Amino acid sequence: MAAVEEVVYHGTWKITECVTVAGVVEITGIEGTEFILDENGDVSWQVPDEAEPLPFFNCETYEICPAAGVEPALLKFIGTYAGHVVEFKVNISDDLMLLTYEKCCILQCQKVSSGPRKEDKPYSFLNALEHGYFSDVILRADTGKEFKAHSIILKLSAPELDWTAIITPLTGLPEDVLQTTLHYLYAECLPQGLSETTAQKCIKMVGKMPGFVKFGQLCETFLKNTALTQQMKTLVSDIHACADRINDIFGGTAGEEGHETVTLEGTMWSNPAKLCYSFRQALREEAIACAKLIIMCDLFSKRKYELSREERYELMKYVKSRIPIFMKQLLTLLTTIKVHLQALTQNQRTDIAAYLVPEMETILDTMSRFANETKVALEQAISTSANNDKGGAEKGAKPDKPKKGGIGDALGRTLKHALHLKELKKLRHFHDRTSSSFLHLRQKRDNFNMKSQPDKVRSVSQSLIHLVDEFPSFVIRLKEIIFALDEKVTWKEWKYLFKMATSRVSWGLAKVQLNRSALQPMIDEMCDIVRSEQFVASLVTLGLKSPSDNTQQSTSSKDISASSNNKTSKYAQLNCIESLCVSPTAGHSLTAKRALDLFRQGYNTDMIFEVVNLQEGGDIIIDHTANYIEDGAGAESERCSGDVMRRSSEDSLKEVYEIRAHRVIVAAHCDWFRRALLSGMKEAIDRKIVVHDMQPEIFTRFLEALYSSHLDTSGLTTEQLADLMTLCDRYEMDNLKHLCEHELKQHLNEDNALCLLNLADHLNTRHLRDSALNYVITHEEIRKSEIFDDLPDYLKEELEEAIIWQGLEPKRTTARGHNLGTPSSTSSMSEVDELVANIDRGLDLSTSSSSEDLPFVEDASRLESCIQDLMVILGDSTPREELTRIALAADYDINRALNFFFAS
Repeated sequence: MAAVEEVVYHGTWKITECVTVAGVVEITGIEGTEFILDENGDVSWQVPDEAEPLPFFNCETYEICPAAGVEPALLKFIGTYAGHVVEFKVNISDDLMLLTYEKCCILQCQKVSSGPRKEDKPYSFLNALEHGYFSDVILRADTGKEFKAHSIILKLSAPELDWTAIITPLTGLPEDVLQTTLHYLYAECLPQGLSETTAQKCIKMVGKMPGFVKFGQLCETFLKNTALTQQMKTLVSDIHACADRINDIFGGTAGEEGHETVTLEGTMWSNPAKLCYSFRQALREEAIACAKLIIMCDLFSKRKYELSREERYELMKYVKSRIPIFMKQLLTLLTTIKVHLQALTQNQRTDIAAYLVPEMETILDTMSRFANETKVALEQAISTSANNDKGGAEKGAKPDKPKKGGIGDALGRTLKHALHLKELKKLRHFHDRTSSSFLHLRQKRDNFNMKSQPDKVRSVSQSLIHLVDEFPSFVIRLKEIIFALDEKVTWKEWKYLFKMATSRVSWGLAKVQLNRSALQPMIDEMCDIVRSEQFVASLVTLGLKSPSDNTQQSTSSKDISASSNNKTSKYAQLNCIESLCVSPTAGHSLTAKRALDLFRQGYNTDMIFEVVNLQEGGDIIIDHTANYIEDGAGAESERCSGDVMRRSSEDSLKEVYEIRAHRVIVAAHCDWFRRALLSGMKEAIDRKIVVHDMQPEIFTRFLEALYSSHLDTSGLTTEQLADLMTLCDRYEMDNLKHLCEHELKQHLNEDNALCLLNLADHLNTRHLRDSALNYVITHEEIRKSEIFDDLPDYLKEELEEAIIWQGLEPKRTTARGHNLGTPSSTSSMSEVDELVANIDRGLDLSTSSSSEDLPFVEDASRLESCIQDLMVILGDSTPREELTRIALAADYDINRALNFFFAS
């Protein structure tokens, strides 16, 4: 699917309800689950605590398969831990997506935002720490360097310590430790570029202090993840080292480009015994490299849940950067072997073939035995898996006690059963391929053994000649692969390939571990053939061989073995931390919650917001003790913290409401307020900012959102939400403005659609504007409202034109009758198809030759202008009637008209 079509899927979605195939809405427990589909092909989940862990909740990759003919599009959730794929048929509009799982249910999902939720941005005060404005605390390191800090923020982050003491806590620490600790206090995360030495010192000197337990845990996680990352990088380096040793064995430099002639006399290539010995050494190194590769794949697949997203990406990028190097090592090896084999004489090939005949007999016997043992082990694995499925089904048929959310449990059982069947199918497919290979191999062994000795020598010699002939094509293909990896594999594709490959290797290893007893003779024989302590140690690490007294393992191998053999829950949630060096979002920040409490308590404030609101007429009684306002009729306004003053005039009452706040917090989270408070003007001198034409309760809600980076819109009317969005626009708080926009979309109705359209157009809130416009288009009676006449002319024109064209696009509805509207994105060719449809659906202008004759054209001048532009570009050869038809179908847009003309 083209990228422009996939964009409609990107964003944050919430599961709102689950509908059975019969159309009955059921309470499943998974309602409220949110998932983010990003542009890189990653999916992340936020699942309610009470929800049953379904298989796709652990999927971390997704793929969109476009609709083919009458078949719907597919959304595939891919679980890269075990290679599972859960497919949903998908029907989507701008804000609604239906996911249908065959023979089970339909999940209705509502779009929360067009990307990762914008309110979920990192919460920190690093801006204040970096610039030091409004600082009231100085912390000195052991080197004498001073750091400007803020007691109010330090108390929010570590309230257990007395930051007003004569000797401030943290004074005298090493400079790197103090800088790291302050970064944590202001951002609840670790700084970029933190060294392992500094992290260790932070744990020792600060991690055990009151209020710094989480800081110590973060440093310990950093050290553990750094060690894990280094283990994987070491494994990659070991694989490179094996490849280098193989090249050294065969004399890699002799086969590089430019070395067309080689001398075989006195080398292993002129001595069959030495050549066979060298090949055995090379196979030994290859076996070690393969074992290291399996360890790396298994380690990443099982322990990636411990890493942050940034650390996982760093590892994948590192491996991708090493693959071209490995490919070039392989290219050097193939080129070396090609050059030397081509230099062999007929007599030398015959000597090598005669020496290889006994070796070939042994190799064929060993491979046949291995294939047979693998086939038996697979049969045992299939039998065990099938029995487990049958036992699970019988157990599931009569549960001990019923669970809540019957359809949720049914969905979980259905998905798990489907995934188990797919796993069984993979095993059977592998068994069939192994059986076929076994028969083919046994036939080749029997045919080879039946030949006479001279025929065997000729057969091996012919195989060498055939190998020499094939080597050039091998080299060319390898060069193409290297180029493709460097130039054509995108980051999104590489992430998918890497995660899927590592998961399948890990899945295969798990199956071998489960059937280790059946494969133990083959594993022991492999160890005898390879004869390498490194290889044996790697098998011990993988859990395929028990450690013996004479097997020495390095500390790193023991660590890897312990971590690899840890049982990982099949449904363990993937670590949702973006990075150890990125602040938590407001919803996960303890400092944000404390900041909100601080504002509500009004403790240690150092500035004032003066909210001025005009009210018409009426006598007002002020009750300063209760902190609310009561009019003559006895009605009470919403209670708010702060001081209230009233000034009367003949026609209106001026309400001045004072709200106290903290400069550093306000300045750190709002650029507009920071500029005002640091400007040196009246606001900065008086420490007071005046806010006009705003209800105090709305501004209080705005400040609460400013302190906590979370906007509580519960209980707000449409008018209050509109005021709040205007306030966010005034003070450049785009993330809060986006939230208000999303909430207002849910409040659209016939009474407010035009007002919200006008407001959205004025504030440039595109999503609300589009939603309001579509609402008015589908409710033409709204145009009869007096509010319609007050709209700007360009808005009225846009509405009139849109209403003319509405109904020309096919509508889509959900299984429950919800209108899904039209696709949100189209290609240029679909625009052409749309124009053709527009013309064919009744624009019969065969008798009209001028704009004055058209029955429903609102703006004849625009039509005439478009026709004239077309005539200038296309010349006089095209009839005016045709130009009129095209201009009308293109909605007077010259570019669309030209696209249609040239396409047709």
